[in-house]
Amino acid sequence: MLSATRAQERLKGIDERLARLRAERERLAARANQTERRRETRRKIVLGGTVFAAVDHEGVPAMTSRADLIAWLDGQLNRPQDRLAFGLARRRGD
Repeated sequence: MLSATRAQERLKGIDERLARLRAERERLAARANQTERRRETRRKIVLGGTVFAAVDHEGVPAMTSRADLIAWLDGQLNRPQDRLAFGLARRRGD
């Protein structure tokens, strides 16, 4: 059986470990959120540039869904990093 002092020491150690784990969890969640914000910003920049280029050349087709947009982008985007931003497969030869 543990003495009261020893039990208090173990509880304190567990509380400290729990605090470290919570802090680590918060850091990881913040990093994941920051990464997702960067990806979202990248998608917006690529999409805007693609739309502007299409308006200057052939125009932008009517789209009514996200799937329509992704299908259109699949034919427009050439750079591997731009395709990756939208989850599109690399083109052959890239």
